[in-house]
Amino acid sequence: MWRPLAERLEDRYWIIVPDLRGHGTTPEPPEEFAHVDDLLAVLDDLKIERVPVVGCSFGGRVAMQLATAAPERVSALALFASSLDIDDWSPEIRDYWAREEELAEGGDIDAAVELNVRTWVREPETEELVADMTRRALELQIGVEASEREMPIDLPSIAVPTLAVSGGLDFADFARIADRIAAEVPGAQRAEVADAGHLIPLDRPDAAAELLVPFLEAVGG
Repeated sequence: MWRPLAERLEDRYWIIVPDLRGHGTTPEPPEEFAHVDDLLAVLDDLKIERVPVVGCSFGGRVAMQLATAAPERVSALALFASSLDIDDWSPEIRDYWAREEELAEGGDIDAAVELNVRTWVREPETEELVADMTRRALELQIGVEASEREMPIDLPSIAVPTLAVSGGLDFADFARIADRIAAEVPGAQRAEVADAGHLIPLDRPDAAAELLVPFLEAVGG
């Protein structure tokens, strides 16, 4: 999902795009794990001390966990339609979660893939890619007794330049989350891509790059 944006940035930046566990080609382990530990291991292996971190949806949540747990390793955060633990999720999102869990537990991967495409895709030309990504993730996750260790997010303690972006065609939950990030992270910036859905870097890579490059240049990323 990051390739369209990466193609617009690769002449300017060295880009590292790791799969989180349970996505792409990275399986979930049969024991407790933390995505933050994995990201720190990647940075250590590449001998990178400090880096701007860009995340979308669940990846934004992991990026904020990283900035909370290891602030010395993060120089900036760019968060597109980031997720966050909130109490007032909309009925639409709650219904999606319940239905996806029901289909996954029943082993109906085809229906779960169709549900995800119907829920998150706003651009017909990305349907096939999102379907493939979702199917791969479900195949990696279903039947694996993995347990993600809970990692805190402390928004007021995040002391790096932060950009919170929402999509105008996304569920309103994620605009509210972006508003909260902008309000609670000191000095955070807020932006919206009006014609993007949830997968902003995939839906609108040009607009995402137009936001991201000036932000990174301003913060020295």
